This record gives sequence, C-alpha cells and structure tokens, in this order.
Amino acid sequence: MSDLNRRNTLKLLGGAAIVAPALTSLSPSAVAQEDLVVPNTYQNFKRGTIHSLHPERRIFNIVWEDLGRVKMRAADLVTNYPSLKVGNIVDTQWYDYLDFLIAPKSAQSDAQARAMLAKGARLQGIPGMQEPIRLWRMDGMVTRIDGNTLYLINASGGKPEEPAPDSGEVVQMPPIQSAAGQAAVRSIKVGDLVTTVWSQQTAIKATVIR
Repeated sequence: MSDLNRRNTLKLLGGAAIVAPALTSLSPSAVAQEDLVVPNTYQNFKRGTIHSLHPERRIFNIVWEDLGRVKMRAADLVTNYPSLKVGNIVDTQWYDYLDFLIAPKSAQSDAQARAMLAKGARLQGIPGMQEPIRLWRMDGMVTRIDGNTLYLINASGGKPEEPAPDSGEVVQMPPIQSAAGQAAVRSIKVGDLVTTVWSQQTAIKATVIR
C-alpha cells in the first residue's frame, strides 16, 4: 500500500483476528492482568522486495505484487534487521493489523485503551520474543459503517505509523475480525463516538533470498 493511500485508509492486507474475548467489558485493572494474545494461526508468509528502511524505528516497507507497498515493524526476532538492504528480496513472516478493542467512547474505554497500549500483546506459540507487539489507538466519530469496517473522523491523533492521520481526517479502519469486535459493531451507529485499539503490522522473520 502506498504512503499516499495510507493517509486515507488503513487497510487490512492479510485477514486476521485476535483472541481477546469480551475485552469491552473488562476494567482497566483486569486489562492490566489479561494476557493479550495474537494467535499464530494468523501468520502471513510472503516474498517481496524491500523498498525502504527506517532503522531508528525498525520499520521497513516491502513491496508485494498483489498487495503493493506495506509498512511494518520488525520485532526483536528479526535479528538480521541491521543487515537488510533496500532492494533485497525477502521471505517475510508477519502479522497484520488486529482489533483488540472496539467500544463506545467513555471514561472506562479510555482507561482500557491506555492500559492495553501500555501492556502490548504477545504472539501465541512464538518462543524467544522479548518485546511485546506494539498496539496503537484511534478514537473518533463514526461517519460510515460498511459491514465490519468503520470510518472514523480521527479525534485521537493515533499513530499506527508516521505520518499519522490529521485530527479531523476521515479514516477507513481495518476490517474488524474478532468475534468481540464484530459484536460491538452491531450496536454502533453513525454519529457515535468510539475508541479502537489495534496491533501494529509486525514481522518476526525476514529471510534474504537475494
């Protein structure tokens, strides 16, 4: 996906879900103790070409023929990140955006979101990973609902990556895949204020082919 399109839409590129049942009903203290898990059944494996690198944030952009350009963060398991170069063709093992919280905006959901962001998530069945999967947040007023996809007027300055969408910009969120998130969407209406939390697109392996 191009950086230009990224400012208009945050598009889910691989189809994924999470195991975080009924998070919308948990208190912030419960969230702090809850094990936020991204299941390994939602891994993606693709071969692409490195388009650009941002070592200060361990970010790389990879171009795939069917998906275009996708920006993701390299987890600590990508031990060869310092040696990667623009133009490398790599086989990448990665996880896409996942919904962790879809809820009406309130003091409770605000506190939940802050607790989630502070905690981060882990990958199921992936040993050796020392740092959590980073989460990001976006709040705003719902302007459109298309199935399990929300369109929000961004009010939170959420930063899934740089550059962040401007405050007041209408943003297409990734499709909501979790059962809890899909159930929450059914009670949301255009005009509602909502709080959402997602995982970053994250790579855990990048094998250089050439």
